[in-house]
Amino acid sequence: MDTMKRLQRLAQHDAAFLLLFIFLVALSLRGPVTGLPPLLDRISTDLNLSSSQSGLLTSLPLLAFAFFAPVASWLTRHFTIERILASGVGLIAIGMVIRTFGSISSLYLGAVFIGAGIAIGNVLLPSLLKREFPHHVVQLTAIYVLMMSIGGFLMSSFAVPLSLYAEQTTFHLPMSGWSFALACQSLLILLPLVVWFSCKITQHQTSKTGNVEVATSVWRSVTAWQVASFLAVNSLINYIVVAWVPAILMSNGYTDSTAGLYQGYLQLAGAIPSLILAPFINRLGSHRRLCLFATGLTSLSVAGLLFIPSWSGVWSVSFGFGVSMGFILGLSFVSLRTNSPKQAAALSGMAQLIGYTLAAVGPVLIGALYDWHASWQAPLYVILAIGCVWMLLGWLASPTPQPTTKQEKSL
Repeated sequence: MDTMKRLQRLAQHDAAFLLLFIFLVALSLRGPVTGLPPLLDRISTDLNLSSSQSGLLTSLPLLAFAFFAPVASWLTRHFTIERILASGVGLIAIGMVIRTFGSISSLYLGAVFIGAGIAIGNVLLPSLLKREFPHHVVQLTAIYVLMMSIGGFLMSSFAVPLSLYAEQTTFHLPMSGWSFALACQSLLILLPLVVWFSCKITQHQTSKTGNVEVATSVWRSVTAWQVASFLAVNSLINYIVVAWVPAILMSNGYTDSTAGLYQGYLQLAGAIPSLILAPFINRLGSHRRLCLFATGLTSLSVAGLLFIPSWSGVWSVSFGFGVSMGFILGLSFVSLRTNSPKQAAALSGMAQLIGYTLAAVGPVLIGALYDWHASWQAPLYVILAIGCVWMLLGWLASPTPQPTTKQEKSL
């Protein structure tokens, strides 16, 4: 009996450290990307960048997401998920340091490292949750998305103030203001590294058989395409808005500090669905109804930015709420509509590949469309149309309340 109790306490101890590691990794999966756009105006002025070149700074991580998503899934055949995640954190840290060097080439190179690391986290966290906590997938997904939102809020909101502080301080700094802000952002990435190097996380090797067959089968599944497309369009609309909302707000008369703060509100609002979905998911109705609410609110927010820009603070909050709620639901669908951690990793990799390929192209095309029209009206109409498509995909991807066949429940 004493031995059984010790084993239970050990298991709880291991689970607690693993969850802490997961949540601290999640803290760094959004901020390194969303913390850059508030500084784009300063970077563009300093380095003489065009709108398309600026858009490429936010698109490069997404291209890396798309490229490294299948790689992350493939790596699970040879290494433990925990070790791969730790390596991803290391890549993010390297990228965040490189981009503080202050040149356009270092910004681009850093973006690739950051994108590779974030891709690993995005692909493997749903698989790890399904393997270790299969009965709490939605709740824990909501909490780690909450951590992503907090990280995004911290890096977005403090980017411009830190840059201003560096420019106005009496101390001589060997870097520009925006480089100093990016250097400060890199401090957050130390937290999961500290937990990992504490050596208190037990690693569990997953079975190496069948990964190729699983990865191939998801590409032939209608259900997989529905879930992957829903997550893909979520990524597309989210990263377009995150990349350009500061510029959109400044074109409507807001200062860069206010625009950065509103983008911080957008990120912080993404925490609210996590707080609601984690404890109350079973009381909020069907996934399909929740999905329709999330996608509809997101589209309404884009329409608000287009037609009532004076309420931009409200639209920033509502957009952050809607797109984050959709993201949580989409991630939970990866687990809910698959039968094993391998299948979840394969579907997650598929969704990341499609989604971030689209999301990488989106900001660049929207920037080019703005350069062509010299106005944000046409780009906002395009974003609104994307939101309407996302509503339809959400309806198709959601598990039905009472599935009549196994195919409706899983791949």
